[in-house]
Amino acid sequence: MAHRSGDWPPALRELASQAFGACTDANRTAVSNELKALIFQAVQDGSLHTKDWRRVRLAALEPKGKRRANERHTVSSPLGNVREEAARREKRQRRFEAEQAAFEREQAADMHSALASTSLAGRLLGSAAPAPPSPGGPDPNVVDWDEYTVVGTSTKLEKPYLRLTSAPDPKTVRPLATLRETLELLKRKWAQEHNYAYICDQFKSMRQDLTVQRIKNEFTVQVYEMHARIALERGDLGEYNQCQSQLRTLYALGLPGAVHEFLAYRILYLLHTRHQRDVHALMAEMSPADKAAPPVRHALQVRAALRAGNYAAFFQLYHAAPNMNARIMDHFVDRERVHALLTLARTMRPSCALAFVARQLGWDSPGAADAFLQSMGAALYVGSGPLDEAQWDTKNAQDALTHAADKFRKVDIKGQLS
Repeated sequence: MAHRSGDWPPALRELASQAFGACTDANRTAVSNELKALIFQAVQDGSLHTKDWRRVRLAALEPKGKRRANERHTVSSPLGNVREEAARREKRQRRFEAEQAAFEREQAADMHSALASTSLAGRLLGSAAPAPPSPGGPDPNVVDWDEYTVVGTSTKLEKPYLRLTSAPDPKTVRPLATLRETLELLKRKWAQEHNYAYICDQFKSMRQDLTVQRIKNEFTVQVYEMHARIALERGDLGEYNQCQSQLRTLYALGLPGAVHEFLAYRILYLLHTRHQRDVHALMAEMSPADKAAPPVRHALQVRAALRAGNYAAFFQLYHAAPNMNARIMDHFVDRERVHALLTLARTMRPSCALAFVARQLGWDSPGAADAFLQSMGAALYVGSGPLDEAQWDTKNAQDALTHAADKFRKVDIKGQLS
């Protein structure tokens, strides 16, 4: 019969607790396997309650070179030292605070993980496998289970997002089954109400629940993809960035999703932020199949048009953009229009037809072109007459356009892709 952790002698529980506190991601599995082997052997030979566990040293924690003295001291220290207990609490608190700081830096609930109250038996089993133990076997939805993973029990479908300031309570965390119902509810609410403040808050809360439970599966991808699209629809690049960053990690795990759609968004975003080196690096990683996918091909054509200064092609691509490519292009299309107008102003002296400008730069009418020029202080014309026949004064408009272009030199957005 297997022994529950509650049946173990206090010194054994102390040994295991200290061992897991001292191990790292690199040796966690080895530590777990060695502990389980020692416990199994002790059960078999009847020494579980007679063995002096305080004198046991784990080979998996022995130094290969130099090793911090406090780690060595933690594993071999005697039971009952108040000072060591305080040090362990402080160590756990430091880990929690570090993870919280990373979460805040990325402004994403999905980047935070926290301490959870789990039994020693659960930690032993969980650390030796990539998924938590369950009656039916390992949970395939949890790819990096460890002793800090929460298993939620809440059945509430809606929950406001709150920044974690302490270890999450499993009673307030929704398990996967509840989160699936929540996603369906949010889909209906977004379609009916289009309340972005509410929907964004709810999605951040869902992402947080997924993170503290270490759930990474196809459903997780769906949550991040939907939140990213809603953020793009509302022009919220900061929230989109957080989702895009996590989607890259999820796709790298081989989870299915709209990989090419979001690859195209990333290319266009990098064009917006003028990170040409990152675009080159990304292209070097792409396969021929990636480059041939319609949304990616479109994004690469946008890049080529910008590099060639082919503004006519650029604006044609803008109007023919697949998926939500145009939503990202919206953030830099005005910048490119100013550059295109400057090029026209320098090459077509002293004037050119406003109707020609409208056709070249993707406006529906001379009136739309005039409205943009007005906003830039460059709506200057030779003579008078209807806009359909107006001649844009390229010579005198150049100074205003140069000043306008200076305003676009700095990309002002929230968040950056990692």
